[in-house]
Amino acid sequence: MQTETPIRRETESTPWSAMVCVILAGIVAALHVGKAPIALAQMQGEFGRSLASLSWVMSVFPLVGVIGGIASGALVQRGGDRRMLGLGLCTLAAASTAGALSHGYAWLIATRVIEGLGFVIVVVAAPALLHRLTPPRRHALVFGFWSVFMASGMALSMLLGPSLGGWRRLWLLDAALAVLMALLLVTIPASPRQQRSVSTHELLQGIGATLRARRPLILALAFGMYALQFFAVLSFLPVFLMQRMGMDQRTAGTLSAAVVAANILGNVAAGALLAHGMRPARLMMLTSLATGACGVALFLPATPPTLAVLLGFAFSAAGGLLPPTLLACAPQAVPQPALTPLSLGLVMQGNYLGQVLGPLVVGAVVGAAGWAAAAIPVALAAACGVALGLRFGYSPRRRDHA
Repeated sequence: MQTETPIRRETESTPWSAMVCVILAGIVAALHVGKAPIALAQMQGEFGRSLASLSWVMSVFPLVGVIGGIASGALVQRGGDRRMLGLGLCTLAAASTAGALSHGYAWLIATRVIEGLGFVIVVVAAPALLHRLTPPRRHALVFGFWSVFMASGMALSMLLGPSLGGWRRLWLLDAALAVLMALLLVTIPASPRQQRSVSTHELLQGIGATLRARRPLILALAFGMYALQFFAVLSFLPVFLMQRMGMDQRTAGTLSAAVVAANILGNVAAGALLAHGMRPARLMMLTSLATGACGVALFLPATPPTLAVLLGFAFSAAGGLLPPTLLACAPQAVPQPALTPLSLGLVMQGNYLGQVLGPLVVGAVVGAAGWAAAAIPVALAAACGVALGLRFGYSPRRRDHA
């Protein structure tokens, strides 16, 4: 199968500026995720909706990802990594602009769905492009830096949002930045031209080969277990700190934001550990053990408030080790380099599934049995993560350098 996807690499000749440009494109895409939470209060007054109803402004992103992860990989495989990254950014810009001009809640949600599609394309195309541009010896380090895009983009939106004088201005600013990044992509080498079009039958064959390789599916499930834990704990952390620890809203919000930012430390550390020879399977297992232990201890009734906060930081930092590890492994988990976008799409689909399930499961458990019961799904997800890491270590490698 011949495609315009990563078949050759621009190894040593590719400047670091091109890789930085791709990472910045991811951060700009993540601005569109982070802008929603900071805008909810203003939207509540403008649209007269409850917070529960407005939560769909945030929830549509992971739902689109659950449905469209591997489909986005197929688009990137057919259309080429750089071209699809630009298309994803332009889609974000167009939908964000339309959202800023909307005057009805239904129209706003429709634009968020389109933004979600653009975002999924970006988070599949960007790592595929990084994999092509980066020499193999730098993969772990580069994917470690790439993994900071989500926390960085969300934090920037939350910092910028209140100073712009309205959520519509934030929507327009994020749209303008997406257009700017799309224009800057012309400085990056395009992927090799395909000699012929890829048929739907060949795409289906590629999806089947990706699933049969098994290692991408293991990585997807591992990402799902991580996301379930991460979003289960951090989505409810402000409420937990207020209800269980007696903190006021501002203190709980500030601490929760700092806990989320600690995830960046793990992202960068993972790149260094992998570059120095740490086996991915071992890192997967150790990370799951650490997040499971910290997450369970955090919710125990006997845990003192100060220790609970420290456990939250440790949970977030340790969890940050996993995304770069999984993304760095995904391109090597398939038998052909041309299947890299499909592998990345499947892995991201697992991530989004965990994002959807985590808050739902923990919210139901806490509502039925109290905060202490939240330790149960966290522990189960961590145990599954350890088992998946063990299984990944024993799975046959599909490519020599995997």
